[in-house]
Amino acid sequence: MSNLFKRTLLGAAIASAAIASVPAHASDSGAKYEHSIYGLIAMQVAHRDYDKEKNNEGVQFNNESRLGWRGTAQFDQMPNWTFLWQIESGYVDESFAGENGGNGYLGRRDTFVGFEHEKAGKIRLGRVLTPIYELIDWPATNPGMGNVWDWGGNIGGNNFNDRQSDTIRWDTNELWSGFTMDIAAGAGEDRAGATDSERASKNYWHGMAAHQNFKGDWGWAQLDLAYEMNYDTLDKTKGKFKDTFWDNQTYLAGIQGGFSNGLSYFGYYRIAKADNSKFNQDEREDSFSVGLMYNFDKWQAKIAHASNLGLEVNGNEIKNTKDQVTSMQLMYFVDTNAVLYARYAMNDLDRIDADNKGYQDRGKSDSFNEASIGVEYWF
Repeated sequence: MSNLFKRTLLGAAIASAAIASVPAHASDSGAKYEHSIYGLIAMQVAHRDYDKEKNNEGVQFNNESRLGWRGTAQFDQMPNWTFLWQIESGYVDESFAGENGGNGYLGRRDTFVGFEHEKAGKIRLGRVLTPIYELIDWPATNPGMGNVWDWGGNIGGNNFNDRQSDTIRWDTNELWSGFTMDIAAGAGEDRAGATDSERASKNYWHGMAAHQNFKGDWGWAQLDLAYEMNYDTLDKTKGKFKDTFWDNQTYLAGIQGGFSNGLSYFGYYRIAKADNSKFNQDEREDSFSVGLMYNFDKWQAKIAHASNLGLEVNGNEIKNTKDQVTSMQLMYFVDTNAVLYARYAMNDLDRIDADNKGYQDRGKSDSFNEASIGVEYWF
């Protein structure tokens, strides 16, 4: 049951730590039904130094602790299929959410039912990560580059989803040597009943990812390609595009891998496109993320860089839309299931000027440097 949840530092570094399963009826059914409680205890203490918004400076705690419940079942009349289910809470405190906390309710993160077959692969229905975002999130967002690579940028509409409800996703088994695919589709963020969008019923998405893995005595490498299309997303900014609709296409290509000497790497390039028919407007924003890691003894050193290369509208570049972040991290494996880490990230985020009205509300923040330490324990 790998890759069923969004990875964090420990979840990725320790590659799905073994979790003890608890048979639901052990006395008479053995392992016919299994379930387990799992979770992450994670706390980050960070200090931010802003360029202009000095009132936001200071120490903040980021509590990413969460809890989940998952299991499997072997149904009598479906001997070749394994039933899968999972319910996972959100973070206690998402992105420094303040005294009211984050969206930590049960079901906030990957929550689904599904089936797995040794030939057909895995099919899940419910709330899951989209194929492209699983790659955007890991490995290319860590360490601490989300303000640029993940949710940063200036493109109109909804260039890609994170985890999305009302989704069906199929993860194939190995189709040929080292090759797998993930295919998914579902309702968009403006699905019927969720907003006042007059096109809510037309707001949906589909996407896929393909992976080619190579392994040898030298190490491993994986080539990744991904795509996602979002239709008729309502613009929720306050500028000139308010209450209009966007169609978005996002393409991703990259590589990740590692060598037997402890050195590993990743590099991804993303092209985001958006179309607004009311304004006859075509937008494009290119981005990339690269990183190097080195494992030695019980330590891992990591340096990474991500950039948004600027927003283009109908082929013309919009000023002050380039962003970049460089981050350095040192992590210590204090236990099989626990790490301590220290991180320093420099976020250089452009601010769109007053001459380009209509773009200012697209989630930009002030540039800042962040120094942090943290602990994560996975069980």
